[in-house]
Amino acid sequence: MLADQNTTTESNHDTALSWIARFRSGSATDEDRQAFALWLQQDQRHKQAMDSMLDMWQDLAIIRLMDSSKAAEAPAEAANAGSHWLRGSVAAAACLVLALFLWPQNSPNTSAPLYYQTALGEQHTFELIDGSSITLNTNSRVSVAYSDEHRNLELLRGEAFFEVAKDPARPFNVDTGSARVTAIGTAFNIYRNRQSASITVAEGVVRVTELGNTGNRVPETEVLHANQQLKATGQGLQAATSTDVSRQTAWQRGELIAEDMSLTDLVRQIERYHDTRILITDSSIVTLTISGVFALKELDPILQALQLSLGLEIIPLDDKTLQLIKAPTKI
Repeated sequence: MLADQNTTTESNHDTALSWIARFRSGSATDEDRQAFALWLQQDQRHKQAMDSMLDMWQDLAIIRLMDSSKAAEAPAEAANAGSHWLRGSVAAAACLVLALFLWPQNSPNTSAPLYYQTALGEQHTFELIDGSSITLNTNSRVSVAYSDEHRNLELLRGEAFFEVAKDPARPFNVDTGSARVTAIGTAFNIYRNRQSASITVAEGVVRVTELGNTGNRVPETEVLHANQQLKATGQGLQAATSTDVSRQTAWQRGELIAEDMSLTDLVRQIERYHDTRILITDSSIVTLTISGVFALKELDPILQALQLSLGLEIIPLDDKTLQLIKAPTKI
């Protein structure tokens, strides 16, 4: 029984290493990504195997800071210290790391990007090899590509909180649609939707630069300090304003803080975390506003609060769709 478990574990780690190699080579197709997602969902042990192999890659990445003799010794030492499956995996991982991971980072060109993402309702913190970290909110995706001169990231969708390790020689750039956020050592939040991106600084200072075609107009640049926020749109950068960072980052505590928030905006935020569509078909309630602190994990308490505070009726249309209307007046 134990031998079968060890064989399964070793097979899962070998498969995880193959996926890492494929994605790091830059040759992965959309079909590969779909197959990878299906493989992850098939068994919880697949996710555990991928986490283990990614952790081992980050550990082995320090080899590039050693001389060649130490780099050759490190995998062997790790192999001797591990279990049976780990001995084989470390040997394979060392080759993959040296061939696919470390060489691009030592070259003058930016390495192929890594992608980090979360599912609907999920939040997760990812540690990067330079000591920085990214906390992704629900249904978010970010790409990360490092070189000797730059740390280039792109928030492809959703929301993320970045805690940046200081490295004056390598600026930390995050592209988010119509703007680039540049930092050296700081902490900031970015929420990107289809039309705009909101940048909020928790610590330090960042520079926000307009991206894209501005015609004859010089691209705008703004410097943001702690407790400031601005919105970047396709029309340019809005002026920086003071903000309550704890409210903007309440999602990290599993909360949504609403202050005179319109019902439509609240519904839009709720739908970011739950696989339920909420329809507002009653024009008499569209302009209603609400204030309060809502726990994002559970949908029913939020709906109950709307019923009580705004006098709404909630009508289930199907398993994934709800309708909000004004509750009928009781006689």
